[in-house]
Amino acid sequence: MDPDAAEKRRTVSEDATRILRAEFDHDLGVSYGPHPKQVFDCYYPANATDAPVMVFLHGGGFRQGSPGPVAYYGRPILEAGGVFASLGYRLAPEVRFPDTTEDAELGLAAIGEVVTAKGARGNSMHLSGHSAGASLAAMAALRPQTPVTKAIGGLVLVSGMYNDSVRSPEIGNLESPRFVQDLTKAIERTPANTIVIAGDHDLPAVMPAALAMIEAIQHSDGTVEFFVEEDADHFEAIRGFATAGTPTATAVLKMMGLA
Repeated sequence: MDPDAAEKRRTVSEDATRILRAEFDHDLGVSYGPHPKQVFDCYYPANATDAPVMVFLHGGGFRQGSPGPVAYYGRPILEAGGVFASLGYRLAPEVRFPDTTEDAELGLAAIGEVVTAKGARGNSMHLSGHSAGASLAAMAALRPQTPVTKAIGGLVLVSGMYNDSVRSPEIGNLESPRFVQDLTKAIERTPANTIVIAGDHDLPAVMPAALAMIEAIQHSDGTVEFFVEEDADHFEAIRGFATAGTPTATAVLKMMGLA
């Protein structure tokens, strides 16, 4: 990883999120469990009454990342009248995937309570994620174990990878009761709509994973759209999701009933 590029991304993210916080009402660092990583940030449009909700899981290879810096990804949703929640989760090696799915379940339930109190639609939320967050979102939504994950209305997967047998033991727990070798061959439920996104210069494993996921969702009679972000590496593949007016952002808004 280019340290200069990583520092530039960090600066852009922090600046964009600071601007977002000046424009939209928000709750920061809301705890949903005893661990310091079990927190979420929630952002609200001018009128949250009956607003749909998108929950986002950050990337970071399951080893790093936090909900704060990626909040600006939700700008198109907030501007269109939706609620955007950025959900943190415990990281490896302390807690490995897919055991972290428990955090997605607990966090979604807590977010549902918070946004419902604001008048938003907390009973059927949408779930999204980038990279590791996409893998986590897919596990929670496609093999749902709780009422809140069984009620997920839409799923957005950006640059995810879904073959867990190839994960290193530092980040993947092959002995977990939640473990499945290949999620695309173990789908139990599909939300009403799914959007899969990859960059045209993404990591080598991402495009095959995206195509396998699309085929698996279609085989399960699910509805899925596919977007390839042009001139985008693994870190830039989220660009369309985070930019108002793009085909990807418009499709997300349509999924949420905002366009």
